[in-house]
Amino acid sequence: MTLSKILLGLALVVVAALLLSPRAATAAGWHYYDPECPIDLGGNELGGKSMKFVAMQPKKNVDRECIALPDVGPSVIVLDAADTELRDMNWDIRILRGKGPNGDADPKADIVGRLPVQKFRNGMVNFDQNFKEPGEYVLYAKLTSDDGAKSFEGRHPFSVGLVTDEEFYLYIAFGVFAVAAGGVAFTLWRQGKLGFKIPDFSKTD
Repeated sequence: MTLSKILLGLALVVVAALLLSPRAATAAGWHYYDPECPIDLGGNELGGKSMKFVAMQPKKNVDRECIALPDVGPSVIVLDAADTELRDMNWDIRILRGKGPNGDADPKADIVGRLPVQKFRNGMVNFDQNFKEPGEYVLYAKLTSDDGAKSFEGRHPFSVGLVTDEEFYLYIAFGVFAVAAGGVAFTLWRQGKLGFKIPDFSKTD
């Protein structure tokens, strides 16, 4: 087996592992109408009520993220609800400091940002949020009818400025690949199969 085939095989293993990760596709970013990042608002209707979430940092890149903003700093949050009933409700939107990756947070005690309660007739709102510290956060949404008789509530956890699982495994994969490739190259060099020799600088004329 030649060196090129060995290195190609290792590279394919690394790429396949990354592509097969279910969260990798989600964290890579999505466009406004991608269905992969809904916020479940509950409800008795078939399929329930939901709205879509996207987070961006346009001053740094053009990526649209679902679960992981890469850095702290100025960010833009976008929410989109196509349901007519939701558009006629009063939206209470808050950014909470999360207590873990599962969306645990107190809607009253852990507020780091909040919009004035109001209706968004077009079903979409985008707002600025300056994240000053890395960590886990939660988008909290509560939509209530004018008479208070009906409401929907949902949460969407996301991280800011943290190393994601995909990045962590990517670093490990590249480290393993570099070590393996270096080991193979060194072995082939010792066996004289690389086609060149490294000069021995310890010898003098």
